[in-house]
Amino acid sequence: MIERKPNRTKMASTEALATGAELYPIFRRLVPLDGPLTAQIIDAVATQSGLSERQIRRLAARFRANPVASSLAPTPRGPRIGSHRIAETVREAIDRLTQELFLAKPPPTAALAAREIHGLLIAEDGEFCFAPGEVPSERTLIRLIGEISEPQRARSSMGSKRRSAHEPHPGVYHSEGLLDLVQMDHTRADVILVDSVHREELARPWITLLIEVWTRSIQGFYVSFGDPSIFRCGRAVANALLPKESLLEELGVDVSYPMHGQFRRLHADHAAPHRAESFRRACLANGIDPDIRPRGPAHFGGHIERLIGSMVGKMRLLPGATGGNVTQRDGYDAGQAAAMTLPEFERWLLFQIAIYHNAPHKGLGGQCPAQAWKTAVFSHSPLLPACLDVEHLTRQFLPARQRTVQSYGVQILHRRYWNPVLAARIGQQITVHHDERTLQRIYAEIDGQFVILPVVGDYPDISEPEWEAERQRLRRAGAAFQADGAKAATARYIQAARREVAIARQRTASSRQERKRQEREGVSHGPQVKGRIERAEVHWIPATDLSDDDWLKWRK
Repeated sequence: MIERKPNRTKMASTEALATGAELYPIFRRLVPLDGPLTAQIIDAVATQSGLSERQIRRLAARFRANPVASSLAPTPRGPRIGSHRIAETVREAIDRLTQELFLAKPPPTAALAAREIHGLLIAEDGEFCFAPGEVPSERTLIRLIGEISEPQRARSSMGSKRRSAHEPHPGVYHSEGLLDLVQMDHTRADVILVDSVHREELARPWITLLIEVWTRSIQGFYVSFGDPSIFRCGRAVANALLPKESLLEELGVDVSYPMHGQFRRLHADHAAPHRAESFRRACLANGIDPDIRPRGPAHFGGHIERLIGSMVGKMRLLPGATGGNVTQRDGYDAGQAAAMTLPEFERWLLFQIAIYHNAPHKGLGGQCPAQAWKTAVFSHSPLLPACLDVEHLTRQFLPARQRTVQSYGVQILHRRYWNPVLAARIGQQITVHHDERTLQRIYAEIDGQFVILPVVGDYPDISEPEWEAERQRLRRAGAAFQADGAKAATARYIQAARREVAIARQRTASSRQERKRQEREGVSHGPQVKGRIERAEVHWIPATDLSDDDWLKWRK
């Protein structure tokens, strides 16, 4: 069933409204709003207005239902808006083909869909075979397609972000006060950065932003080249919770950035890092409710989506900006124009955050986010607990894995880690957190505390992406060696070994058959005639009978 837009009513012309205004005093004076409409009343109205009895009764009914002058205006002539003189069977076929052809992803243009539908309806060898006179024209079909409601078009042919603008979203996403609700989302920056050593093109970074809804201030941020993950979500949340003075001092940026504090709800989309068990546990352990919005619609996170759009738009001023339109980049090489490193981009981003905080915001009635924050902080309790352990908080938001303690410790990414504390826990499963920026140590969560497990062996102090990149390089080198003759040589060796086994089997089988032939026959159930060896009789000749000349001589 196709949902269509409601039909709009015809507007009465100025001349029709003037006619109604002329009749209004007569009907108001003579026609009662209730009771019978007598013949005397009809005659009096007819005398003064010149209308027939039928016209008077029709207008009187409308006047009694709505006693205003416009109800007496003549109705516009012509068919009702939205009505079509189409047979029911043809209309059902049009709706079915519209559902199949137009309400799809990606949708064709209305003109192309109308031409396709018209051809399928009148095709002689098709499924419908309607006469051309029964089928409306392509122009009428385009008008019918245009009557489809926007929500149905959005559900059928649009993605979640675009669909949100065409669907009804009544109500307000409400925040009850300062640090009650924070929204988080990620985006790839529309700018290419360079490395800090050779100043060569590197990649587009990812930005994570958190907005405090009550004051519309940017509670925290995180920038990296890696895709959104549990680690980066945790670093962004930790940045939002903690004061920014140490970060500003490290980057050498002199701006006012007082936004921090423990918030109550974290609103994020349905991405896998946000739904990860370790991330949710870390949020709940710090009194944060990970309020993950349903899959699909983006209107629930409108504040952070709008903020990201504003910040990304400012990046078009940077060298190496990619922009959002391919045609606008015609003849422009963003990688060649790139000039900023990651720390330089972070410093630029901090200046943009400061500019945003000091600019009027429509959602605050013209106040600035910094002004709203300053006002709200006066009546708020301490932003952070006094006994907050920063290292413990940071490690809670690191990616976590479950590992069983072995006799050698625990193993992550082909590296082994050990601490004497693990000796009593061999065979038990523990939770370990690791920082992807260094693989020299991991953190085991034991009895509510984090125990440092150093790596066993002599390894370089590198990050997890560098470690994985080196492993991929070795795998590629191994694959290249295999492709460069090793695989063919291996195939030859396998064939030669198989041939050797076959020859050995053949030799063994032949030898066993030959041995069987050399052995005697087995004993059967019948009588067996044993063979005898014929022995020659020995006749001894007396020595006197021997000749004397030759019996003692050696014979050759």
